Amino acid sequence: MEKKIYLLRAPDNTRAPYVEYEILEEEGSMYAENEEIQTRYNIQIDIFTDGNYVEIAKKIKQVMQEQGFTKTYGGSKYEEETKLFHYILRFNYESEV
Repeated sequence: MEKKIYLLRAPDNTRAPYVEYEILEEEGSMYAENEEIQTRYNIQIDIFTDGNYVEIAKKIKQVMQEQGFTKTYGGSKYEEETKLFHYILRFNYESEV
């Protein structure tokens, strides 16, 4: 299967399944002497399919966990306009500056 992973938005007419991702928030999470020494990122991953998204979501969760991300949200909806299932995952990640 061709991997279709896009920052922010897939090109028009991209065929499902595909994944979009974005950084929702980046904020300082630890400071020393008024300098940011640690940053927290809140990342969203959107899976779009015309059928079952369970295996794709399972793989994404596994890879993100292996890379040190913490899942904070998971939820699904159906996009009437595109007739696609849309599964949303959000993760937090902290790194030193």
